[in-house]
Amino acid sequence: MQNIFCWKQTKHVINVWMEEGVFRKLFLKAFSETKPFMQANFIAAFLFGIWHITMPIRSYVNGEMSFAAMVLMGIGYMLLAGIMGIKWGLLYRMTGNIWVGLGDHLFNNAVATNMLHVVSLKDADELQIVRIMAAQIISFAFVWVIHTYPTTNVR
Repeated sequence: MQNIFCWKQTKHVINVWMEEGVFRKLFLKAFSETKPFMQANFIAAFLFGIWHITMPIRSYVNGEMSFAAMVLMGIGYMLLAGIMGIKWGLLYRMTGNIWVGLGDHLFNNAVATNMLHVVSLKDADELQIVRIMAAQIISFAFVWVIHTYPTTNVR
């Protein structure tokens, strides 16, 4: 059992490195060369959102959810991943590197998404996406405020 836990955590680290490297370091940087930053960030976040519809599609193909649930979850995951992508893009812009976004992304994937579960009477974590969405919207608002209202030197 311990080996399974270690593999899952290693998989999260590899996944986060790949996603941040591709969507922030590669796509965001490339799009920013020809477009204003916010437009480039929205495009990279949109692609990041599309990347995440594979989870509900996989669950549908495996017979774990209905077609209607797949569509609903697909839309939810695209929106959620898009919001998170915008936030991590802003963190990339604010810091000039991917480390802060990478750390936040790793925390989200490893802790908030996969370690915190609330099991219902049906033995399922039915509100996981709601919990993650609420946490990410609060986190996004915090980053947005810091990005939008830069601090001034007060003596």
